[in-house]
Amino acid sequence: MLNRLTLLWLLCAVFACQTNSTSMADQLVNRWDMDQIIQNGEDVTQQHDPKDNRWIELHSDGTFTSDGDPFGRNTGKWTLDEQNMELFLDSDAGPDDDSYWIVEMGDGTVRLKGKGSEFAEAFTMIWKAGNDS
Repeated sequence: MLNRLTLLWLLCAVFACQTNSTSMADQLVNRWDMDQIIQNGEDVTQQHDPKDNRWIELHSDGTFTSDGDPFGRNTGKWTLDEQNMELFLDSDAGPDDDSYWIVEMGDGTVRLKGKGSEFAEAFTMIWKAGNDS
């Protein structure tokens, strides 16, 4: 009986160690290169990333940096409500530049769906893990 209990305990310990405890916020800490922007179901990437050089980096200290044409450099703070999968970008450029996004992640991509206003909700951005990550 003791051997069975010991075996059961060892199996539980092994499987407990294999669980993925990485939070979604930890997974977002990265440099992300813009891949596509969709507005009302239409691809508008060429308008919002004409030189294919836009990126955002979410830092582990809760700050972000973004850059690229046509909007240029921006900095600020970010937070993630993991229960609702809601990302808030608090831009140093001021409250008119702040934004809320619903986050979906998978296979090296992040899909952000705008939230908070009819205008914002028309947008979906797709980002890919950057080469500098």
